[in-house]
Amino acid sequence: MYRLLIVDDEYHIREGLKLMVAESGLSVEVSDVASDGETALRLYAERRPDMILLDINLPDMSGLDIAKTIREKDQQTPLLFLTGYESVTYIRQAVSLQAVDYLLKPVTSGDFEAALRRAEDRIVQWRRSEEEAIHRHRSSEPLYREHLLLDLLQQRRPAAEVIRELDGLGLFETGGPPYTVLCCELEEPEQQEAAATSELYGCQEQSSHIFAELAWKAAAAAGAKAYGAAVSRDRRVVLLAAASCRAAERTAQQIRQAVQERMNRSVSIGISRPVGRPEQLPEAYEEAVQAAEHRGWVGYSQIIPYESIQAAEPSSGYLLEKELLMITEIRAGNDAAVHAILQEWSGQLAGLPVKQVKMIVTQLVLFVMRIVQSDASVCQLPMQEQDPLLELSRLRHGPEMIDYVSRYFVRVGRHVREAREKGIPRKFQRAKEWIREHLQEDGGLNSLAAYMNMSPKYLSARFKQVTGESFAEYQTRVRFERARELLLDTNRKVAEVAEIVGFSDTNYFSIAFKKHTGLTPTEFRRTFL
Repeated sequence: MYRLLIVDDEYHIREGLKLMVAESGLSVEVSDVASDGETALRLYAERRPDMILLDINLPDMSGLDIAKTIREKDQQTPLLFLTGYESVTYIRQAVSLQAVDYLLKPVTSGDFEAALRRAEDRIVQWRRSEEEAIHRHRSSEPLYREHLLLDLLQQRRPAAEVIRELDGLGLFETGGPPYTVLCCELEEPEQQEAAATSELYGCQEQSSHIFAELAWKAAAAAGAKAYGAAVSRDRRVVLLAAASCRAAERTAQQIRQAVQERMNRSVSIGISRPVGRPEQLPEAYEEAVQAAEHRGWVGYSQIIPYESIQAAEPSSGYLLEKELLMITEIRAGNDAAVHAILQEWSGQLAGLPVKQVKMIVTQLVLFVMRIVQSDASVCQLPMQEQDPLLELSRLRHGPEMIDYVSRYFVRVGRHVREAREKGIPRKFQRAKEWIREHLQEDGGLNSLAAYMNMSPKYLSARFKQVTGESFAEYQTRVRFERARELLLDTNRKVAEVAEIVGFSDTNYFSIAFKKHTGLTPTEFRRTFL
């Protein structure tokens, strides 16, 4: 029997679908149901259903977002979408996610059964292709072992089943615990070297063979056993057996040196913590990948043990989210929000090592510089500012960097606002100020027209002509900019914020805020505070 996970927030629809499945006569059973995205992803991770039916509109996230998360690790499980909206955009996204079918509510039993049959066919075809691939790989044990190793590390099949097959090949007999995983990211070669080295890595299979040979020799020199596999064109994974922490680092150093000499390429290597059992290797693989992907912070062509990033990970993730919000507010020229974020952001930075502070602030300064350079209206207004990257390079202490960058961001935000306001006639500058001050009022365009001594029709046309935004567009943008700013103050209740920006109904405010920002007010606070 194929196990089906049904994800829909309406109880009666879930029950109706369960009944249709039971009456279909197909080899399908409803193994689990979920009413929200969080539960759906948890059930998927724990139960690994054979097929999934997703409602697109769910209370906490889109069914399309759930599907994208699943597709990051799983390209095989058949996905079916169910929705009340016949949207071309939704359909295109569903197709890009390799959906089996896109069903419209209310779905008939005939259409539903046909979709389930297509999902069954997809599973049968995939399993047949897998069997054929395994059969081909069996003719070459190294390739077969590589295939099994990826099955285990990426959890493509049940771990116990894969471990039994690897045991049959003697992998865990010839090299016992502790086990360590290395994630090796091959960096792009320099242009002048590309032509000379293309014969070595132009073919992925040949490159994989060369890399596996280098890894085996490096591990042997450190007294360990190595088994490698190619994950993608530029990512290789190495499983080390019988390797101490010191031996794992020595192996990584040897691999880095050998790859540079033999393949003329730089490589960044993430090292997991050692584990004692094969069943723990998927977790070790995730650690190695996280460590390798941290090279954007610590620099390329580095050896990065997972322990070195673990302590800073929560703060760094939190800060990255703060940075994104700050960039949004700087781009909007919202001084008050930038100042509020900077206060808490600076406190978080102060708890990090100086080297990490410098990496974070340098990257953020680069983002902000791009904002200034990409906005024509901002570039036209000269800004009296030294090169911030040059200034940062001269600073040696964390507090100095934080203070300098904080003042720089405030100046840039003010500069952005002034640049966008320059050239707007004073009369319409007053109109924009009036809108900001009267967000609570219901009068809208008519009230502003009375204040400006203009007809509503003429005011609407001139406002668009002068500012580049319609009255409604500008008022909506200002409402939600002000709402984001107020939500950063934890002393204010959501209902109070809603009232200040002109929403008498808190529920409607929450719906509108999520539509505009992608988060509910509560989620916004949880993410950025």
